[in-house]
Formats: sequence, C-alpha cells, structure tokens
Amino acid sequence: MRKELSVAVNKIREHADDGVIIVSHADADGICAAAILSTALDRTGIQHNVKFVRMLYREDVEELEPAGLTIFADLGSSQLENLKKFSGHDVIIIDHHAPDSSPGWEGLIHINAHSHHIDGVQEISGAGMAYLLAREMGDNIDLSALAVIGAIGDVQDCWGRLIGKNRRISQDSVSCGLMERGPEIMLYGRHTRPLPRALQMFTDPLIPGVSNSPSGCIALLRELKIPVREDGRWRRPVDLSWNEKRRLATELIARAYTSVPPELTKYVPRLIVGEAYTLRLEESEHLKGAEEFATCLNSTARQEQPMVGFRIAKGERGSTLSTALGIMRRQGRAIAKGMDLVESGGLQFGPKGYVQYFDASGAISNTLVGTLTGMVLGSGLCDPYRPLVGMVSESGLTRVSGRCSRLLFLMGLDMGRAFRLAARAAGGEGGGHAVACGAQIPEEKIPEFLTELESLLLGSPKG
Repeated sequence: MRKELSVAVNKIREHADDGVIIVSHADADGICAAAILSTALDRTGIQHNVKFVRMLYREDVEELEPAGLTIFADLGSSQLENLKKFSGHDVIIIDHHAPDSSPGWEGLIHINAHSHHIDGVQEISGAGMAYLLAREMGDNIDLSALAVIGAIGDVQDCWGRLIGKNRRISQDSVSCGLMERGPEIMLYGRHTRPLPRALQMFTDPLIPGVSNSPSGCIALLRELKIPVREDGRWRRPVDLSWNEKRRLATELIARAYTSVPPELTKYVPRLIVGEAYTLRLEESEHLKGAEEFATCLNSTARQEQPMVGFRIAKGERGSTLSTALGIMRRQGRAIAKGMDLVESGGLQFGPKGYVQYFDASGAISNTLVGTLTGMVLGSGLCDPYRPLVGMVSESGLTRVSGRCSRLLFLMGLDMGRAFRLAARAAGGEGGGHAVACGAQIPEEKIPEFLTELESLLLGSPKG
C-alpha cells in the first residue's frame, strides 16, 4: 500500500494549483476522514474544497462535477460503476468498504484496505485510510486521534477494543499524548450522563432489570452499595473507582447471561468490559470520549449539517460546538416522535418471520431512519437478537436502514453484504457495515427487497 499512497501524494502535489475537491461520506467516519485530509492539505498550502454526500447513488453523482483532482474518502470503492462520469479525470479513492468488480479508468488511483488484505470491517476505517495517506504527506501523526474517532463511529470496536491497523493508529495517538486508552465498562456517556441514565441506556446486550429501567438501575446501584450522587451532583461512569467498576461489571455480565441466547453467551463479557478511548487534551466533556465525539459528528450529518461536524473535527469549538449540541437536541426530539410512531404501530415481519421492520414514512426525515432504527433495536420494542429494518418513503423512493446487535455480528452475520445484494436484486443500491447499513429502493420493490434480504440473512452463519 505504501507505493500506492506515495503515487497518490505525488498526484495531489501535481494538482496543487488547479483545484482539489474532497468528497466524503456524511457520517462520523467520513467527517473524520475529510478533516484529516483537509488538515493535511492545509499544512502543505494546497487550496481545496470539501463536500459531503450520504452515498454515491446515481443521482448523487450527477450533482458532482469533476475538479482538477477529486478525492473520494470513505466511499467510492463500491460505486465505481456510478463514477464513470469521472473517466478521463484524475481521481483518488481512499476507502475501506469492500470494492465491487467494476473496472477503473486511466487517471484513477484506487486505494482500498481489502486490496491489501486488511479487513475494512474491523481493522481500519475510512478515517484510518485517510490517516495513512496524510502520514505519507508529512508529519501528521497528531491526526491519529481523528482516525480513532472515525473507527469508533463505524463501530469497529465490536470485539471490545480496536484491532489491526486501528490499534496501531490508536498507539500513534497515545504516543503523541493525545489519547488515553484503558479498560472500562462500556457505558455510553462516560463523561456526560448520570450513572443511572448511562446504565438505563445500555442495551447491547440487554441487561434484565436494568436496560430501559430507571428504577431497576437505582436498585442495582443500591444493592452494590455504589453511591449515585457525590458532593450534590450525579456521579458519572467516569467517576467510579476501579473497585466499583469491577463489582458493577461482574453483576452486569451475570445478569446478561440470563437473557442472551446460549450460543451468544461467550461474547457477552467483551461487550460489557472493553477498552475506552479518551481525548486527553479535550476540554469539552461532550467530546472527551471518542464515542461521544463520534456521536456528535454523526448527528450533524444526520441533520444534514455535516460541515458543522467537519469544523469541530478540525478544531473549532465555541459557537460551532454550541450549534452541534443544539443539532443533537433537535435530533433527539425528532427521534422521540419516531419512537412514538413505532411504539403505537408496532413491528411487521418478513415472509419467513425472521426480519423485523417498521415504516416511519411521514414521521421522520429519511436522514434519521438509521438513528431511529438503532434506538428501536435497544428499546425493548423488538427482539434484540434479530435483524431490524426501518424505512421511510418519499417521492417513490424508500430509504431503508438495517441494524443488528453486535452479538449477531460476532456470530458472523453481515447485514451490509445482505443489504447490498438484496438492494441490487430489487433494482436499488445499498451496502454498509455488518451491524449498520442502508439502501435506496424503488418504493414498489420493497416487498421484493425484504424477501431477498431475509433469505440472504437466513443463509448466513447466524441463520
């Protein structure tokens, strides 16, 4: 890969004076990838523009115009056929998604993790690939923290810690004093949420009597003699002593064992106790943990304001961070509306009774269907150990999102692959990651898509 990266750097330098554009994926990983590349270009004095897209569907590509050099980050490898309009133009694709079999063209530099025997599902993210390119451009080791945030945003720590290239990149960040990593109970909101609230929202795996139960959380903490308040304020997960964390983790694991299907129990401990990544120099508690930083960036993308997240990733705080936090609050209200719809309308099932799905058309924007699907999966409204699909239809097209428990991924289920194949069979486009993916399907083809998706998933190792 080093040779390809060197060729890409030379190509970037060739276009230093005639227009460079970065086109990146509108999610946390893509925002981090764009911020890494943009900062590296800033440091070499190369003027450039940045644009975010949700996906390179055909209609999205039609809106893009070739520049002197176009760099596609965190996307492009699986949409080569859609990018044919760039034939004859200089293009760099730096991606970690599985590439399709479409041929490239003269002037294309295509750098993909899978082509170098690196698992792009869990060993490196789009931001990680961008970081490798930035390192080739100069002394950019300080951008490693963004690569870690991108990987966390893409749920590449399913095994309880980052592995492969991700781990080496995280070591770069530790070595230059930007990040700490160490064992933790994997509660979201370590620096911001009151401990009972963090416990209540822990749903993968579901903890009987704790997940989604405020009173159950308080009762558990009392039973373990772990104070919930200190000096007049709520304690957060980060405030617990190591002894308190050990007692709490032991109890969570024991309770999870009672509800998880027997074949999944061996995976439970690594989902409850894992490695957490903390930004040492970050002053905002909302961005101190890598997971919370990634959530903030992802929210700006889902609310169609990824440039706000991009500016945060490049170091802006103050009013920019205030704007991002406001976006997160608005998103929370929109998701609550969607949850009400799902709770009142219930779920439907695929023809074989395996895939669960809901239709939130008219209740939320199609940009939020993935976030809503993830929330429903952990809400107690569905079976957490079956794949869940959410959809929103607008103007004859249906945006579809898939989510599944990390436990199913650890068992071998790959929703991203199934989405890609099922969408293609139904005349649409799709793909993504093993536990979180999406597709765009003609509305009238949804029954066909669901039938094919269910058949593919039942044919996986989990099925």
